Amino acid sequence: MRRMIVLFSVLLPVSMGIRGQSDKAVVLKEVKVEATRVVKKVDGQLIIPSETQKKASTNGYNLLRMLSLPGLRVDEVNRSVLSLTNRGNVQIRINGVIATKEDLLSLDPTSIRNISFIDSPGVRYGADIAYVIDIRTHQGDRGYTAGLESSNMLTGWTGDESVYHRMNWDHSELGLTYDFSYRDFKGNLYKEKADYLLADGTHYVMTRDDEASRKRYFNHQVELKYNLADSTSYAFQLKASTAFNHTPNEDEDRRIRDHFDEAITLQRHHDKNFSPVLDLYFYHTLGKHQSLTTNLVGTHIRTDAYDYQNEGAAYEYTVKGRTSSLVGEMVYENRLMPVIFSLGTLFSWKYTCNDYSGAVESLNGMHNSSVYVFGEIKGSLWKRLGYKAGIGASNQRYRQDENRFNFWLFRPKVTLTLQPFTPLQMRYVFEVNQHVSKIAMISNTRIRENSMEWKMGNPDIKPNREITHDWIIDYTLPRLTIHTVGEFRDSRHPNMERWTRTADNQFYYSQSNQKAIKMLYGETYVNYEIIPDVWKASVNGGIFRFINIGDDYRHEFTSYLFGANMQVYLGRWTLVANTDNGWRWMEGERKNRNGSNLDLSVSWHVGNCDLSLVWIKPFSKRPALYHSYLLDSYLTKDMSVTSRAAGNALVFNFSWQLQRGKKYKAIQKRLENKDTETGIL
Repeated sequence: MRRMIVLFSVLLPVSMGIRGQSDKAVVLKEVKVEATRVVKKVDGQLIIPSETQKKASTNGYNLLRMLSLPGLRVDEVNRSVLSLTNRGNVQIRINGVIATKEDLLSLDPTSIRNISFIDSPGVRYGADIAYVIDIRTHQGDRGYTAGLESSNMLTGWTGDESVYHRMNWDHSELGLTYDFSYRDFKGNLYKEKADYLLADGTHYVMTRDDEASRKRYFNHQVELKYNLADSTSYAFQLKASTAFNHTPNEDEDRRIRDHFDEAITLQRHHDKNFSPVLDLYFYHTLGKHQSLTTNLVGTHIRTDAYDYQNEGAAYEYTVKGRTSSLVGEMVYENRLMPVIFSLGTLFSWKYTCNDYSGAVESLNGMHNSSVYVFGEIKGSLWKRLGYKAGIGASNQRYRQDENRFNFWLFRPKVTLTLQPFTPLQMRYVFEVNQHVSKIAMISNTRIRENSMEWKMGNPDIKPNREITHDWIIDYTLPRLTIHTVGEFRDSRHPNMERWTRTADNQFYYSQSNQKAIKMLYGETYVNYEIIPDVWKASVNGGIFRFINIGDDYRHEFTSYLFGANMQVYLGRWTLVANTDNGWRWMEGERKNRNGSNLDLSVSWHVGNCDLSLVWIKPFSKRPALYHSYLLDSYLTKDMSVTSRAAGNALVFNFSWQLQRGKKYKAIQKRLENKDTETGIL
């Protein structure tokens, strides 16, 4: 395998594409449609937001919501962008840098040049990335920037407050950001009906319903960043940050009922998490067309957690978790017209030590390491036929006591694009990827969930291969955009849910490598400008088919997705309405449904300030956050969570920004690596 990696490194240099210059080397001859502000690319679209949209937006999240990108849900309240189709994660960048929540909140929408929306990311972006959004900004004339962002729910205790300041001199810039977020909900209620098949063949039915609950957290984050750059030669960035997250006592009073009795039980949890991070980045040009980029990130995570529940008998334990990790990446790029290629490697090392005490006695010392070598080349075979071909090879190693694995995977990815005439573009994407379980699930720890159930790690779990085929058709007219995608995904020997039953009727949940998970889906998105720059509407709909083949079960499920969005721009005022029916999917033995969404918002821009009011799930007293069904042969369950705070909610957003002098030319950082996984079960 090592010889294979060397051979690929020598024979197949790859393209990563540097922003700005990578656009010039687009595979196809790009055609810009002025009225719709969309440029078709091999791996997606280049979107140019209108001046009306930029002036009506208050921050990065707000602008992305207005763009109504297909397959995505932008949650301004929780500061997140999610994939509605379970294709993978959404990666957001600003000038090539993976953006934090604070970056998107402090972003000035009027400074945006364009947005690259990539719906078929190359091997460069790593595993489990379904969409990449790269926001590119102008370099205006400003010397310092100061501002604040505030979002608070008027009907419940939740909010997010950020303040930031940046100043520059000569080739340097110094920035400081502080973010504080909080939540205190008392209206989230969990309901469950469980049917256990006992060893003697009889059924035991139990219900678990929350009478009262309290969910809360308080998170603080401080980031100090220093940049030193010469735009023609080098760029250096040092970023030091630390986060302190605190979850005080979360309580649930839960009523349990069975054939014979009922009782009130107590669930309690609290934890603290402290995580300092040091991030070093360096970029240097090597002649006219070449460059070398390096990134090194060190992270330490310290966690103290406590859990208590008394269903059947008192059960409590504490966890002291410590993890240390080092992640590095190096990329060489050569931009030769009309072909771009580059080579790169990504490596990581991590040590996790979680000490459980109390009812759980376990000391987990786990060593994880990985190496990923990748390459990608981008060019054209004909005027209207383009390609992007990538090769990657990855190695995952794990060691915990006598348990260990050493997993190699060859990971090619190919994109072919055909543009028979200007409005129409067709793409085919083939990819082999890998899936690695969370560290917590490969530990050797066993945790009791309630009087009947346990959660247990499995040190024998191995990573698995995942093959996808995508067919994408885009049709663009001055006021109309139609985006259609079809995908077949085949996961070979994936980590799937497994339940076992003991002779004394205890039920154990774990994961193991089983036969296959297959998914087939198709979706169409239509966007139409009813009145250009004034009234815009979009609709989307899709059908999904899931097939789960375990060692002793087979489950199939079909679901449907639809959504709609409407925006009206009236000078300083903006009106937005958005809805979808929630994502429904099945994996392993669980059929899941996220809650549907409906929100209405009005925003007003005045001077340096933006104010907006968002009405979430109007006239809904207690909407469902999620609904899940477990369909195991030993155990079936119907589970749901409803929230009083999430229904008929009002959120007020306020932003203010002051800018003066000459703005520092921001580093266009191309690599970003971070670690947030604690490994606690």
